Amino acid sequence: GDSVTATTDGGGGETGGNTGGNTQVVPTKILTELFTSTTCGPCTAQNNTLDRYLDPTSSTYVSDIADKWIILRYHVWWPSAGDPYYDWNQSPVINREAYYDVGYVPHMYTNGNVDSAGTAATWRTNARAAVNQPTVFKIDINGSRNGNNISGNVQVTSSADLSDVSGFKLYVAVTHDNSTYNAPNGQTVFDQTFVDFLTGSNVDGQQIYSDTISLGAAETMTKAFNWTMDSNWPNDSGVSWSIEKLNLVAFVQYDGAGQNNKKVYQVEALAFD
Repeated sequence: GDSVTATTDGGGGETGGNTGGNTQVVPTKILTELFTSTTCGPCTAQNNTLDRYLDPTSSTYVSDIADKWIILRYHVWWPSAGDPYYDWNQSPVINREAYYDVGYVPHMYTNGNVDSAGTAATWRTNARAAVNQPTVFKIDINGSRNGNNISGNVQVTSSADLSDVSGFKLYVAVTHDNSTYNAPNGQTVFDQTFVDFLTGSNVDGQQIYSDTISLGAAETMTKAFNWTMDSNWPNDSGVSWSIEKLNLVAFVQYDGAGQNNKKVYQVEALAFD
């Protein structure tokens, strides 16, 4: 297929900072991570409201942030078993659920360190508050799809010297839009559904789902990807989906102490079709 590109480069500006000298900044996009389930009754209305926020034909369409609002929806294993999207690839979802100590669904987190709780109206409010914050990170995604295979690279550039700063991590996730399934909770259309992480490695027997970022000023980290969607996903004959609805989501998250722990500093997404 044709190659496509997405970038967070918003023109930026110049600012002084702790990094010394002038540091080029770009505006952030918004990452919201939603934990949900096809067996969760209250999830249906909130998911449907969220979908309308991003639907240009809806009276509640958020035209001011729609092109900057990036969503990941992780399907969990409660309140009842049997969610096919969770059953397909459990380990990374368990990892993210433990990372945030989710506790209930639906439950949204905005840019990692803001607990946006369980109602879509709050999700929208918090997303609007998070957009266009200055950051030193720029993300570029270049990729193409050939059948069930996607390939390309994610580039993360820092305008500040972060070589002595530990805790910044890159996550690259695959999501899928517009699968249909007559779920037990009444929901029928599923967007931004988490499929898998393309980052990470096994360290001393423990699976890590991110790559470490260590960049000097104006340096770029490149993460190549070459991944194939299993044609049996999510192994449930009741789910219908199209390969044309794959997306890639890349984000930089900080793991450390203080108020910025878990904060997402930049995010970008690429739709392959």
